Amino acid sequence: MVTVDVLLYEGIDELDFCGPFEVLASCRKVMDGRWTDRPAFHVQSVAEYRSMIQCAHGMGIVPDKTFVNAPEADIVIVPGGPGARNEHLPTRMIEFLRRADQTCDIIASVCTGAFILARAGITDGRRVTTHHSRIKDLQTMYPNTEVVSGQRVVADNRKGHLISSGGISCGIDLALALIAHFEGKETALMAADRLEWPRFHSAPAPSPSAAMVR
Repeated sequence: MVTVDVLLYEGIDELDFCGPFEVLASCRKVMDGRWTDRPAFHVQSVAEYRSMIQCAHGMGIVPDKTFVNAPEADIVIVPGGPGARNEHLPTRMIEFLRRADQTCDIIASVCTGAFILARAGITDGRRVTTHHSRIKDLQTMYPNTEVVSGQRVVADNRKGHLISSGGISCGIDLALALIAHFEGKETALMAADRLEWPRFHSAPAPSPSAAMVR
């Protein structure tokens, strides 16, 4: 089973993490063209402390685990939100992400979560995208990052295993791309049908290439 850690922090945008969380957590293994009762992904939330986190639009959520007791995951997802632009992000969060960049199969961002990865130095020399309204800000603040506009999902395999998505709902496209990569296109199409997400049929999100996985 593929393990997934979804990062949480104060001021996170609810759909940025709830979208990919549900898509991945609800995905099942497919055999003979049918869903089975076997989950394909084990998804948990992770944060600095196991205390209530206040999201951008009023939701409160308690993380499943902390950076200290989080074993290495196959995928780490960094959602965005107003809190992503905080100048004083926890040092332990940055250290956690730098470790993850060295150990996980894929590290990913949703929306302005790309700013957090950039703060950790993870996007240097790599291609990423973010919310369309923050493209110029990301490029200005982090000139060593190649910022791409006009794409919902961007995969970069020049240094391995980085995939980013545009604003908010693009996290669903990201999750479907991850399903296609780990479980195959058929499973991703079934997940898209369950979500009634026709975009995946008409313009599939790019799957990370095999070169992105160690």
